[in-house]
Amino acid sequence: MKIETYKTPEEALRATSEALASVIKKSKSKPFHLALSGGTTAQALFKLWAEEYKELIPWNNLRFYWVDERCVSPDDDESNYKHADLLLFTPLAISSNHIHRIWGEQEPKVEAERYSEMVKWELPGYSSTPRFDCVILGVGTDGHVASIFPNDINLLTDRRIYAVSQHPITGQQRITMTGPVILKSSAILIPVIGKEKQEIMEQIAHKAKEYPASYILAHSPAAMVFTDREVN
Repeated sequence: MKIETYKTPEEALRATSEALASVIKKSKSKPFHLALSGGTTAQALFKLWAEEYKELIPWNNLRFYWVDERCVSPDDDESNYKHADLLLFTPLAISSNHIHRIWGEQEPKVEAERYSEMVKWELPGYSSTPRFDCVILGVGTDGHVASIFPNDINLLTDRRIYAVSQHPITGQQRITMTGPVILKSSAILIPVIGKEKQEIMEQIAHKAKEYPASYILAHSPAAMVFTDREVN
């Protein structure tokens, strides 16, 4: 597990962005397949990319996918796609042909299967587990990654590409990338910022308990964490 600590959230997000730019530059993949996450940290990252990385990343070479999505319509405020569209795709004039959203408005199990098949066709490795060039993950205060929550720990080893999960408190259904697909990614970049993430970062760093986030970090040498939290 590699953790880089910075003084401010902005520095941590810029370090994440520089790492992405470096991965893209070194990659021989054309197009470059990038899976995005949602949440407030991702939104801050998208805004930074649109403002400061417009000319520093070859956006036209990227193809965009989602690590997870809430089962809501694309115009819902909880939609991960909606925020990416407002903060990143529209400002950078990303072609709609380069964006592969999860249809959160569809029946969850059917959509998980459709999206899995689409990803298998678009990415290298159809006969086995598809390999993303890079996955951007977040870490929840409960230690979840993607939409793999502590009560859905079996999804960390599920052989499907995408599956349906359920938020343990709200009961909201979500469609999420499974653990094996996350772990096969060539690069896994994980920005973790904010005071509310202090406790979970310390628990993960000290291996106090098995969380989905700690599982991914323990099983992937490609995972890098960028944080503004000092871990004691």
